[in-house]
Amino acid sequence: MNSIFIVIPVLIFLMFCIGLELRLSNFKLILRQPLSIIIGSLAQLLIHPLIAWLILSFVDIPNEFKIGIIIIASCPGGASSNAFSYLVKGDVALSVVLTSLTSLLSIFTIPIIVSAFIYFEIGDNVNFNLPFFKLLIQNVVFLLVPIIIGMVLNRYRENFVKKISFLTKKLPIYLLLLLITVFFIENRGVIVDNFSQLSIMITILVISVMIVSYLISLLFGVKLAQRKTIIIGVGIKNAAQAILIATSPIILHNPKIGIPAVLYALIMNIVVLSYVGLNKKERKTNE
Repeated sequence: MNSIFIVIPVLIFLMFCIGLELRLSNFKLILRQPLSIIIGSLAQLLIHPLIAWLILSFVDIPNEFKIGIIIIASCPGGASSNAFSYLVKGDVALSVVLTSLTSLLSIFTIPIIVSAFIYFEIGDNVNFNLPFFKLLIQNVVFLLVPIIIGMVLNRYRENFVKKISFLTKKLPIYLLLLLITVFFIENRGVIVDNFSQLSIMITILVISVMIVSYLISLLFGVKLAQRKTIIIGVGIKNAAQAILIATSPIILHNPKIGIPAVLYALIMNIVVLSYVGLNKKERKTNE
């Protein structure tokens, strides 16, 4: 089974689920918590890829993996960040808005950041030529449209949305696991050969961006609940989106570029679950 036939419906469904949780009224939060929104968005869409770029400048790995790491670092927050925010007593409303807002903004930021990285770090290589406008159109079709459909359905068919909420809240994680499994099976040789090096690098990246986001939030006086949400949001990424960019026949069409996203999807959950555990332990100690 080709992973491209799984990643497209998975990504569409994930974006649709984000839209189901979103109302236009949610965006009023931008006016009430502008600082948290700005820091959270910048952390996900700018600080994360910049830290990844910095780390990559010190390592010698194939260009495919470098591009793959920049792509996943440039992707918006994943839908599961909302659930993790709830577990740490974070600001779930903020998490929903950040996930939605960064998903919309990433339509434009991903092509810019990835193109810049390829231009400055990889050079003029036809194998890694990123078709900017094709990627822009692909992002609109597979990100923006499903989110809008979800929002419209939530607005006019609220009772139906409530009835299927058990499905839309649980199914995404299983679909993502299916995608990762299929992709791993297809590329197991390359993944196994490079697992140690990439895993260490990605673990350093995830922990680094979470620490930097925490320090920036603390520096600007962001409240604890919002700080937790920002930390989780910057750690959890939309791996399906990164895999689609890597494997899409009209974009890069290179499964090797998608390998960092698969490993990131596994590592981010381990790191964030560890943070959730530490957070619960700290709360019990303070009780």
